[in-house]
Amino acid sequence: MRDSLPRHPDQMSAVTRIRDLPLAPRDTAWDSDRAEGAIRVETDAEVAPNAVYSSCFFWHDTAAPDLYGSYRLLYCDVIGGEIVAVPRAIFSVAGILDGARGGTTIPQADQERIRAVVAEWYARMATEFDDPRLVAPWTA
Repeated sequence: MRDSLPRHPDQMSAVTRIRDLPLAPRDTAWDSDRAEGAIRVETDAEVAPNAVYSSCFFWHDTAAPDLYGSYRLLYCDVIGGEIVAVPRAIFSVAGILDGARGGTTIPQADQERIRAVVAEWYARMATEFDDPRLVAPWTA
């Protein structure tokens, strides 16, 4: 069976690495449904997901990349015509990874990799917002 073949760790990764995106202001409201629609339009992914759309989520199911439902843990929005990372979205993802709202069914190995990326975002936010108290919940 094709899906059971071992993969090289860097090949077909379902976890999005940290991107060089601007950060929205710390108090920016987060509405994931509205943001997902805006991301579809901004990334020209209204017919099907594409690589830019994918990069706005921390994880996607590589077995079904053409399905919108394969993309989880959105952390971006479109503000002023620009894709930005939203702190409240990142906080929400951290909470989910820490068990909030029932956690997630994403494979544990991928969750650990996502935690590392989320921790990088926390470090960046701590610096940009000049707030050393901003740390991922699992590192506090």
